[in-house]
Amino acid sequence: MQKILKLKRSFSIQSGNSISLLLILVVASILRLYHLDSFPFTHDEFSAITRTHFNSFSELIRHGVLGDGHPAGIQVFLFYWIKLFGINEFWIKIPFAVLGIFSIIITYQIAKKWFNSTVGLISASFIATLQYFVMYSQIARPYISGLFFCLLAVYYWSNYIFYSDKKFDKNIVFFIIGAILSSYNHYFSLLFIIIIGITGSFFIKKERLLFYIFSGVCIFLFFIPHLKITFHIIEMKGLTWLGKPGIFFFTDYLKFLFHYSYILLLLIVCLLVLSYFFRNKDRNINKFRLISFIFFISPLIIGFTYSIMVKPILQFSMLIFSTPFLIMLLTSYLKEFCSKINLSIIVAILSISSISLIFERDHYKIFYKSGFQEVFKENAKAIKQYKNILSLISTKSNSAKYYLNTELGYSKELREALIEKNNIIQDQFFHIGWNSVDSIIRFNEKTNMEDYKTFLNNQDSDYLFYGWAHNFNRRIFDLIPKYYPYLIEKKYYFHSETYVFSKQKPSSYKNEPILYSSSQDFEDDKPNWSKVKNITDTISFSEKHSCHISNDELYSTTFHEKFNKVSDNKMETISCSVKFCTPNQQCNAYLVFKIEGKNKTIRWYYADLGNFIDENKKWQTAYLNVQIEKIHLPSSKKVSVFIWNHKKEDFFIDDFKIEVTEGNKNRFRY
Repeated sequence: MQKILKLKRSFSIQSGNSISLLLILVVASILRLYHLDSFPFTHDEFSAITRTHFNSFSELIRHGVLGDGHPAGIQVFLFYWIKLFGINEFWIKIPFAVLGIFSIIITYQIAKKWFNSTVGLISASFIATLQYFVMYSQIARPYISGLFFCLLAVYYWSNYIFYSDKKFDKNIVFFIIGAILSSYNHYFSLLFIIIIGITGSFFIKKERLLFYIFSGVCIFLFFIPHLKITFHIIEMKGLTWLGKPGIFFFTDYLKFLFHYSYILLLLIVCLLVLSYFFRNKDRNINKFRLISFIFFISPLIIGFTYSIMVKPILQFSMLIFSTPFLIMLLTSYLKEFCSKINLSIIVAILSISSISLIFERDHYKIFYKSGFQEVFKENAKAIKQYKNILSLISTKSNSAKYYLNTELGYSKELREALIEKNNIIQDQFFHIGWNSVDSIIRFNEKTNMEDYKTFLNNQDSDYLFYGWAHNFNRRIFDLIPKYYPYLIEKKYYFHSETYVFSKQKPSSYKNEPILYSSSQDFEDDKPNWSKVKNITDTISFSEKHSCHISNDELYSTTFHEKFNKVSDNKMETISCSVKFCTPNQQCNAYLVFKIEGKNKTIRWYYADLGNFIDENKKWQTAYLNVQIEKIHLPSSKKVSVFIWNHKKEDFFIDDFKIEVTEGNKNRFRY
């Protein structure tokens, strides 16, 4: 009778947990599949799609894989998938969304076997709702696929090492398959497989060690066809555009993982407190805690060390293959609860995390609107609204080619002209300016400031539209106010922005709200500005005095202030400007904005005064606009603004200003 009751109780628990798992999968599916066809292609996806337009497999490998920095697996898959279904957001993304959902099931199965069903359900709930996993399930790149392949390998590896007595069985076969798929997916998922293999050698029984080594040999043999590509990637060493990770990389990663949310942080704390009072005391599972720790920490340490010692490679995305094991580790101390309590915990996690995803992170507002497309749409609107308007657009050629073939609001004549101009010049950047269909000019990476000045000097438009997406040209942005000084409209997107400037001050013009300002007009001493030398009353732009910068002075008067007093560290725009007068119409000096730590420059930006000279004017105005990603420990950082007279010029300055206005909070949203 007791056995029957025990079986009934076990069946009831399993049935209840199945309901919880089904609920998790339903929520995960909704979050991933909701208007999936409206989730626009990202910059990386456009890059991958562009590299599928080849006639043969050999061309794909030679031109589409070599030099990309990733193994061939996902690129080859996309090559054939696009041949079947074409270039369409839904059909390209759906395989990755499905793999994202399957990853949740495997996460649950691993955590349930290693710890208990409560830990499995909690881990699955976080994988289902955290933006990290939702977003990469909606992006056709080798991240969520790598997560699935790595989890698949771990599941069968675990079955073979800990739950099987056979020397050779289906578990080792599926482990080999998962490992091979991971190896061809991403080099960090390949690294993860190596870590799994080494870890297993410490736990495998001696009588099965030979078969375990054989599995490693099989994986290597299947990877041999890819070795030539891999050696080519090794020669590249890393990513040229990526900066080295800082000491706050891990804390930034945790903040990103948990949505920068105090509510989610409180939820994690509550689970940790709960595990203290309801602790799983089974010592046999300590080895799985150790394995979880090794699986998570090893890629992080290796990636961080390589990025510091050799060349930067580490990004948040590369930790996705090991992150489930961090979540398992954090929740592994909880004992197994009954199905009703499990369901209550799961509902709480799904609700809080989903609400945070939707409302705190604004996932379906920000990431469902493509800056690549919105730049063109806003430009088409501006052309209709302002009539006599000059347009400047900076984006990527592959995204421009895609969106110019969709409905944007342009006239047919203009759209066809832009498409033709984009097709004629083979360049990865779509950097174009025009004020009429027959005046389209294509710029490129070699275009210098004199070319931009010539272009702007030859315009008689009343307005200027500037839009950029993933290709911000700060130098030309600084130059625009010289010709069109009044900003009358701006719109912000993820890593994209649009602006409309006016040459004349509109009657309804309103200045942007100033969050912070400081200026030096050289009429008297000013707070936060260093002592001024060489004040003169022989010339000035406003009032009576200006400052003479002689050819034996390296620096001008300098603005100094603590960073946290200038900026709230919320992506504000910091604008610096200075009036200057030079006798010979040349001035190779820099207007500099600098952030310093303890005897160390953290960031610095500059604008060349020579780029702002107009021979028809006596006094010129130089501009420098900066939008900064978050600064760590802002109270210990200082801001400096000054002129660096590195070429030993002789000139005068007046009305030196720094102003802070609200910036694009979505610019660095990832």
